[in-house]
Amino acid sequence: MPRYEYICKCDDEEKIYVVNLSFSDYKSQINCPCGSGKTCSRIFSNVSVQQGLSAKEKQFGTTNNRKNMAEFMKDQKQVRKHSYAPDTREARSNEIWLGKEGLDGITQLPTDKG
Repeated sequence: MPRYEYICKCDDEEKIYVVNLSFSDYKSQINCPCGSGKTCSRIFSNVSVQQGLSAKEKQFGTTNNRKNMAEFMKDQKQVRKHSYAPDTREARSNEIWLGKEGLDGITQLPTDKG
């Protein structure tokens, strides 16, 4: 949920409030959170971005390690697709490889690094 900063001039002093509002509830002026009945005006400042997991990711039990591993696996799939000739089953496969596929005698890992 976005966080907005509002400034209020209550009792001859300026106070800044940070308010969490959804996009649909956003207004440039709101009633002051201090309860004085005055209105606060939105002020604009630097934007801060939090890194981390989204609410959906947390709901499904995702952790940073799992997310990093998923990204690693996607990258490795692309590396494999570019390591083999496009007409081979290895390049067309969507399998997750664990690194021992060349040892099963069925697939041959590329030996040419160039």
